[in-house]
Amino acid sequence: MASQRNRVTRLAEYITSLGVIVNIGKNKARGNKGIFCKKRDGYRIDISENIDADSTLSTLLHEFAHYIHYCNDSTLSSLDFVFKDLSELEQEELINITVQNVPKEFASSLYKCKQHYMLENKKLVSYIKAVYPNFKVSEPFKPIERLLKYPVKYLLKYDKIQVLTQIYAVDTLENDFKTLTEEQIAYIRLKSNQRQLARINSKINRLNKYYNQPLELWARFFELFFTNREAVEKLAPSISARFLNFINNKTVKEIEAVDAILNS
Repeated sequence: MASQRNRVTRLAEYITSLGVIVNIGKNKARGNKGIFCKKRDGYRIDISENIDADSTLSTLLHEFAHYIHYCNDSTLSSLDFVFKDLSELEQEELINITVQNVPKEFASSLYKCKQHYMLENKKLVSYIKAVYPNFKVSEPFKPIERLLKYPVKYLLKYDKIQVLTQIYAVDTLENDFKTLTEEQIAYIRLKSNQRQLARINSKINRLNKYYNQPLELWARFFELFFTNREAVEKLAPSISARFLNFINNKTVKEIEAVDAILNS
């Protein structure tokens, strides 16, 4: 089995032979580990200078998978070129592989923030319900809102405001508005936390949408299949068996070539 560096070199040479410009460690890949892009005069793959040597092969495979996908389906909207009529089990296996390969630090930080705000909101609601037992989180609460005057009322919609030269913020409510009651402060902070949760949920939804779209399902499967086949076959036996059969049928020459380069 060729060394890791040797495999990267051979794979890069093969991709270059297809007319694709390959830059490894020459730029920051627009802040990503790697990028594939179609340019007016051809195709280009950039592998970031900021990733370690161990990640170079997997990133190059990932971006080359996008190239293969684009050449066979320029809309990148389906996997019919390699996996036509996916069963529910095969679809689930692809998603499981993708989930295993999502950057853990990014996803976990979002869920930690979400958990933090949800726990804090429970406390805030308990403060409010101690005075207003009929309080409902799901709708504006007029008994409190009627008592709030401007400029503090702006903080029901914004986390920080400037009125003339004075700045007010949710974080400094107690100092800025000393006459506010505990439940009023809790209500304003609850509204602020709900805005934060909406932003976090939006990021999580975008993350899920991104990683579940065909181009990412395919690229992450392709990347992991050729860097850790044993783990992929264990995690996704059905789709792995189907892909091996696809390779043996020599349907897509680029996939056949990658298999030959990395397993010779």
